[in-house]
Amino acid sequence: MRLLLVVAVVLAVAAGAVAGERLGHGRPGHVDAVLDGDTIVVDGVHVRVIGVDTPEIAHRDAPAACGGDAAAAFVRRTLGGQRVRLATGVEPHDRYGRTLASVTVLSGPLAGADLAATLADRGLARPLPIPPNDGNAADIARRVRTARAAGLGLWSACGFARAFPGK
Repeated sequence: MRLLLVVAVVLAVAAGAVAGERLGHGRPGHVDAVLDGDTIVVDGVHVRVIGVDTPEIAHRDAPAACGGDAAAAFVRRTLGGQRVRLATGVEPHDRYGRTLASVTVLSGPLAGADLAATLADRGLARPLPIPPNDGNAADIARRVRTARAAGLGLWSACGFARAFPGK
């Protein structure tokens, strides 16, 4: 049993190293596409931003949630074609195979900014702390509380129930 645990840990570390190497963990990458407010494509790799959840955009038979298009448009406008630095999470992938990472913007109008914090500050996201990738949870929660109290973004346009139906 102990041997299986050791093997699992070694494989997880190796997978994280490969993902980090492929993404240029700690080095710049180029934003190829913005899929929605919390998912981007960097150097051909789908990246899910750690710590936040933005309302859903329209897909398949489901309409966009209130605020989903606004969050996606903001990220597309400010990150499209820009350079970013990714810090892969402790847990490197989600159940959809996306790389989980913190995103620091290196160029454009948000240069130097953390994407999750910016989305929270502008009222475009809710906190989504998922261990073990929850190191920014307290900061993001504080930022969301401040934006919500100020009625920024989706907090004045939608409210929680319309932005995150069923959650």
